[in-house]
Amino acid sequence: MTDWVPFSYRGYHDVPRIILVRRGGQVFLFNCPFSVELDDYPDEYEVFLLPPDTHEENLPTDWTLLRDSAVCRLGSVPVDRVTFDPTRQKFLDGAILDEVAGAAVPPVGWGGPS
Repeated sequence: MTDWVPFSYRGYHDVPRIILVRRGGQVFLFNCPFSVELDDYPDEYEVFLLPPDTHEENLPTDWTLLRDSAVCRLGSVPVDRVTFDPTRQKFLDGAILDEVAGAAVPPVGWGGPS
């Protein structure tokens, strides 16, 4: 049985490219920005854990800045491993969150809270 979890997103090309999803008191950021080097979107989301007090109404207009507020980097997930609802715009299968929630490494360039 699929554990559908609602999400919010910005940017869309075949799938959402920046996803914010809250589950069990944790806030996850799936980030897949356009790559100039590839001249395309990468095949992987970079996944981060955001502070639990992250709320959509308090986010910057530019969601690409959210990575900078990450508590930790959880790793990378191939885009095709994320199962979306048929619209690809409302829900994702929470099983992927279970997979990434176990691993936590500091994000590249993240020096901790100032």
